[in-house]
Amino acid sequence: MNDNSQEFNQRTMRAVIVCLLVVFAYTNIFLAPKKSPQAPQPSQQAPQVANVEKVVAPAPAAPRPSGPVAIVGAPQKTSDAHPTPAEVTSSGVTFVESDLTKIAISHLGARLQSYALSNYKVLQGEEALLDLVGDIHDAPLPLGVYVGSESDERVVYKLVSVNGVGATTPTANLRIVTGGRVELEFKGALPSGLPITKKIILSDGSYLFSVEVALGGAAQAGESVWLEWPHRFAQPTSSRSTGLSHVTYIDGFNKVHHLPEGELSGGLRDFGTSRWVALGDLYFMSTLIPSVSGRNTMIGRDGELYTGRVAGTQSGGSFTVYAGPKDYKTLEFIGDYQLQRSIDLGWFSFLALPLLWLLHYLYVILNNYGLAIIVLTLIVKTVLLPLSQASFKSMKAMQEIQPEMKALRERVKDPNQLNQEIFALYKRRGVNPMGGCLPMFIQIPVFFGLYQALLNSIELRHSPFALWITDLSSPERLELFGIGVPVMVLLMAASMIIQQWTTPNPSADPAQQKVMMIMPFVFAGMFIIFPMPSGLVLYWLVNNVISITQQMYLRANKGSVYFGTVVASAAIFAVGFILTLI
Repeated sequence: MNDNSQEFNQRTMRAVIVCLLVVFAYTNIFLAPKKSPQAPQPSQQAPQVANVEKVVAPAPAAPRPSGPVAIVGAPQKTSDAHPTPAEVTSSGVTFVESDLTKIAISHLGARLQSYALSNYKVLQGEEALLDLVGDIHDAPLPLGVYVGSESDERVVYKLVSVNGVGATTPTANLRIVTGGRVELEFKGALPSGLPITKKIILSDGSYLFSVEVALGGAAQAGESVWLEWPHRFAQPTSSRSTGLSHVTYIDGFNKVHHLPEGELSGGLRDFGTSRWVALGDLYFMSTLIPSVSGRNTMIGRDGELYTGRVAGTQSGGSFTVYAGPKDYKTLEFIGDYQLQRSIDLGWFSFLALPLLWLLHYLYVILNNYGLAIIVLTLIVKTVLLPLSQASFKSMKAMQEIQPEMKALRERVKDPNQLNQEIFALYKRRGVNPMGGCLPMFIQIPVFFGLYQALLNSIELRHSPFALWITDLSSPERLELFGIGVPVMVLLMAASMIIQQWTTPNPSADPAQQKVMMIMPFVFAGMFIIFPMPSGLVLYWLVNNVISITQQMYLRANKGSVYFGTVVASAAIFAVGFILTLI
């Protein structure tokens, strides 16, 4: 029978392994993406014009594909079917282009037909821009207005002014000058005959814009004006991680909620008082910010279609919308809305956030996120070296007394007396049975913090490292004879095997030793079956290599482990840098 401390040591090791398994299994099984068609692109882009006041005839918009998707939302008096692509285009389309976005606004409903991000492609190496309107076929377009049981989906709006100047043509094709803004004013009438005005105010250099709605009279008693954004995000096949669809909102108690896609069902649900509601995936989101307090948020899901609505007043509302990347610096700069909290950094966000900032700072210096990950990993391992050193020494001490513990177990058969003898042995040899576990546990939050920082860094999307690793947010595969070989995963498995050989085993149990030697193959299998982003694999590989170096220095007990860490870190970085030059 093992003593209590020995059993605790074994349970600790198993708990660490289980924690890692849960992270990867949860990320890849329960949050695995569902494939859907790629987002359509408008066939024409707005030409550059001298100023926003210039109005010219529009180019035709690309039709949206049609297909069977259930309608999400309140009953409508206007029609049982959503407008066809031909109807949307024939009503007139106004185009607005800035340095960040290319937007098409259909005059049928004064809604977004497309909202393309100029700096983000759908797939790496292709020209198609990522469109946050996504693939919404047979469904409402974003920026719809709902009042009671009627909506403006089939209202044919007239563009009456641009920046306060009366429009001279039915549609506009505009370019926002640097530092400028454009205000588009549309007028129409709801099916009940109630006049409605919708203003869309866009600014250069910002993904934040305003939508102002004003009714010609008050809505029925108890009814409010609601602004809607329905969305189905395209799932690029080259990047697993962009498929983590979810809804995020901040409630009336300033608490943030991240709801995975599986937790929403059954049409629109009242989410009560919220500061904002965001529909998004790992890297992008569309956020609606209500204009009133109180009951102001509704969220729904029908199939793969998500819908968010936020409330105004009986006579209208001034809404704010953010549609763009989940870049922490960009969101934090916006200020009052706390949109940066939409990035889910997990329980250890207090560690993930500074690591994320450090990653960005290293990229500014190195101009390569792969090298930045390498340096970040080496810095973390150096900072944690005292803990690793303490853990190694404790495990080595436990390993050295295993023969004496074995002799005690053979000689003493009474469990109580055995425990007393073992604790006396610990005291006599100056061994702390908890010494190997505690430093390991302290490092676990750092691991998870770094894991979340890398997983949620939009900068890794389509960011190359070296050789065949062209997208750090996607799994790496080297094509050999038509077969994709996960080279870094295999190197990582090999490094884990070597690390097991160089790590002292404090247990004399042969079964436990065999289990620990099997774990590298288990992890390698998990990484192959459930591919992880290559940026995370690179981190794990570098972490293992520097750990092996530190353990070899500690085992040999010759020279300074700090000097060895510095030399090994320089060598690892040099190898990474040379690879980027090939």
